[in-house]
Amino acid sequence: MKAARSDGVTAWFEVGRGSPIVLIHGLADDHRAWRSVLPNLVLKHRVILYDLRGHGESDLGRGDGTLRQLSDDLIALLDVVGVDQAVLGGFSLGGTVAMRAAIDRPERVRGLSLIATSSRVGRAAAEWYAERAAMVEAGDPQLRAVLDQDTADVYRAAPDELEAGLLIRRQSTADPCGYANACRAMASLRAAPLDLELERIAVPTTILAGELDQHCPPRAAEIISAAIPRATVEILPGCGHALPLEAPGVVAAAIMAASDRS
Repeated sequence: MKAARSDGVTAWFEVGRGSPIVLIHGLADDHRAWRSVLPNLVLKHRVILYDLRGHGESDLGRGDGTLRQLSDDLIALLDVVGVDQAVLGGFSLGGTVAMRAAIDRPERVRGLSLIATSSRVGRAAAEWYAERAAMVEAGDPQLRAVLDQDTADVYRAAPDELEAGLLIRRQSTADPCGYANACRAMASLRAAPLDLELERIAVPTTILAGELDQHCPPRAAEIISAAIPRATVEILPGCGHALPLEAPGVVAAAIMAASDRS
């Protein structure tokens, strides 16, 4: 299904019945990043998945490279699907979008589950994002090889999922402009981290991090947990970044716990 925005179209999908949960995928992915988590949620929840601006089947429109615009897209989608309040489950980039929405529009968020995500980026990470955005803008012929290597890095602890991950990410970034837009949004966390605003998030929040995650390490989860008053954090031993695939049952349980606690 597709819903019109003021400047483009957002692709969204839903399954199940019950209280609403919205799942937000990570950079270069699409809604299929949640493929292993979904079966654990649909019996008791109405699960809404969507492709972020410029990813998968969603148009880029007039992307401005900000988290606030990505958050506004989420709120616009809630309006379209007729959901006043939802539990948000966000993975990686999706977690930053979820936090931005909970800060800006608290009346629309009933609970949060933040999976392998961060509220800030350091200098090296900001440069990483900026370099990839610049590659897209320059039409660099090495871009696809770089994106494939990045995918391999994300799936390092889940090698059996790499083939599917490459398929999804190559399709989602066939037009890489949406990927560059999201890279710019993430790079902005260097100068404007969410840290000082996190105390405004009042809803129950569950946070998961992988012990071996080099993209969003456990320290990032601990920083978020310390700032959000009603947050709990769990570090998963032996896990890397791709937690929705490495530990789908634990991820689903964390999302449902955010719903049950609200």
